[in-house]
Amino acid sequence: MASDPISVRPTRRCLADLEVDLPDLGVPLDEVDDVIVVNAQALPEQRDAGGAERVVSLSDRVWFKVKTSDRRAVVTELRESELPEWIPASRGSWWIGAAGRRQNDSPQRDFYASLQRECTAGRMVSTDHLLPGEWDWKRLSAEQAVAWRREMKRMVIRLIAMSLKNGHVAVAEFRKHRIKALARAANGHEAYLAIIAEGVPDPQVFALLLDCVPGVSPDDWQAEPSPMAEMTLAPGEIIWSTLFPSEVASAILEMDDG
Repeated sequence: MASDPISVRPTRRCLADLEVDLPDLGVPLDEVDDVIVVNAQALPEQRDAGGAERVVSLSDRVWFKVKTSDRRAVVTELRESELPEWIPASRGSWWIGAAGRRQNDSPQRDFYASLQRECTAGRMVSTDHLLPGEWDWKRLSAEQAVAWRREMKRMVIRLIAMSLKNGHVAVAEFRKHRIKALARAANGHEAYLAIIAEGVPDPQVFALLLDCVPGVSPDDWQAEPSPMAEMTLAPGEIIWSTLFPSEVASAILEMDDG
């Protein structure tokens, strides 16, 4: 199985240096449309191939250079011990710590020279303030939550659409959980829908799962088993059901991109 691509994220400091507007949480910061951020994505592969250029003056840890025609930046890889436990290495190891402009006409104001002065006190060099801080980790966590919900909603829509089309239970694996959907026509105006989850012990997660069904309010769900669908609970399963209008069923079929 192919590993997840490695992303190189700009820190809050870097975004300020680049004068980039903060995108909404649906846009990961490593996908910001800025030439520095775009070019930085190639650094992990360049480093592994021996083609990355180090910033020698920042000697307390390894920093690499990112260069464009008139822009400069520094990128580092965090050690495993520096990562929060919940962070996947592919999403949180590589960071752009700072960025600036090339100043060929004034070496003293050039980005790398200025950064060296900023990070040097006496004979000591410290770039700790260029590393991701609390804001950066919270932003990454929020992005993951949004992506997780978006992925869940897409999966739920797909399962309901499959069941609407064939009248059978549709099943999918989602983040180590097994999710099922059963949709059946009850009469000309409403359809019956059951959402079944196996291995989802957190009620809040299951509430999010039900909230992914468009056109159905939280108060419209009821606990199963239901004699209407002739369903019984298997060990570890949770089942909730609802009746929803035919126009909602039609909307779900239109939303399905499978």
